[in-house]
Amino acid sequence: MAVDAPTSVLELREVLGSAARSGQTVRVAATGHSFSDIVCTDSRMLRLEALDRIVEVDREAMTATVEAGIRLFTLNDELGRRGLALSNLGDIDQQTLAGALSTGTHGTAVRFGPIASAVIGLELVTASGEVITCSASEEPEIFACARVGLGALGVITKVTLQCEPAFRMHTIEEPFAFDEALTDWPATIAEHDHVDAYWFPHSDVITVKRSNRTDRPIRVKSRYKQWRDDVLIGNYAFGALAAYGRRRPSQVPAVARRVASGMGRVEKVDVSYRVFCTPRLIRFVEMEYALPRAEMAATLRRIRELIETERLQVDFPVEIRALPADDIPMSMAHGRETAFLAVHVSTGTPYERYFRGVEAIMDEVAGRPHWGKMHYQTAETLAPRYTEWDRFQAVRATLDPHGRFRNAYTDRVLGPIG
Repeated sequence: MAVDAPTSVLELREVLGSAARSGQTVRVAATGHSFSDIVCTDSRMLRLEALDRIVEVDREAMTATVEAGIRLFTLNDELGRRGLALSNLGDIDQQTLAGALSTGTHGTAVRFGPIASAVIGLELVTASGEVITCSASEEPEIFACARVGLGALGVITKVTLQCEPAFRMHTIEEPFAFDEALTDWPATIAEHDHVDAYWFPHSDVITVKRSNRTDRPIRVKSRYKQWRDDVLIGNYAFGALAAYGRRRPSQVPAVARRVASGMGRVEKVDVSYRVFCTPRLIRFVEMEYALPRAEMAATLRRIRELIETERLQVDFPVEIRALPADDIPMSMAHGRETAFLAVHVSTGTPYERYFRGVEAIMDEVAGRPHWGKMHYQTAETLAPRYTEWDRFQAVRATLDPHGRFRNAYTDRVLGPIG
């Protein structure tokens, strides 16, 4: 396998030309955050970390054009220095922008779409080396599909983002009883800007994090208390409990109930991206599905029943989020109001029986898997779940007729090409 790290679009085009002459396929790797094998290859791999500049910021239009290899935490800081922010973010900020877009990174809100919905322009280098600039008015078909492209359409090199003025958020996180949280969930997500919730398997506890835009002054814990709560307790202590559970699986339910019972109320006001994004130091394996929002509560109850009936030892919470419908063909929220349920286990814990059981439940509600996370779906099972599947495939066939950007993963989930 060859690994290339071009420092310019010209170098990138030369690499693609060399790959074409050698008959090699090409995949673009980012930070390795994905749990699926979406970028794996035994041929040629590209790394774009050198393409990480802020190109232009228009404060009046509130837009930012950036190179696609920029890491999200750097992007957030740079936008903040210029008085701007993205409207929605996921809870991890380690990905590159291109990686986050290509896998459909989404965040949570019913009034604000995924990161890809903030994209108003893209620069894409195709398999032939052509540089295409696209937007809603220029090459609109390519633009529509490339916002969530799974790395199958070309190499994203530049992105223009619609931002908003930098803002602070007031967030309250507190535990609720399982049934109460699910009963209130439709009203909760309607009443707040951003809602993220976690159910602790083997317990009756769901913690709900409600965040809203505010003019209040910043109010956060001291640096030591932030480190203690977010890193020491939230990561190292929880990681130690997970490690104990792997050595003694029979104790996992008791440990989970102990952790859930210790959850208390947390309140703070901070700049938006420090509320959205939190440190994740524990290694875990994750599967996440998007499903019709109205099916969320019943589906989570079925996951709970699966865990109890199969006597599964699950040492990580199930995350619950929501998004509005969007118009991006391969977005998990395309065309429908969406809920997301993410299941996890710590690395080293057997997961296949749990994940396959969850996936069987998701199949019954036309669930769409997160492109960057574990799943067992194929093109045959996925095509009926995306109403604009053929539209995406037509753009793919036009931009990459010889399958330069294919790998085993795209062959499985999109079907072979070329």
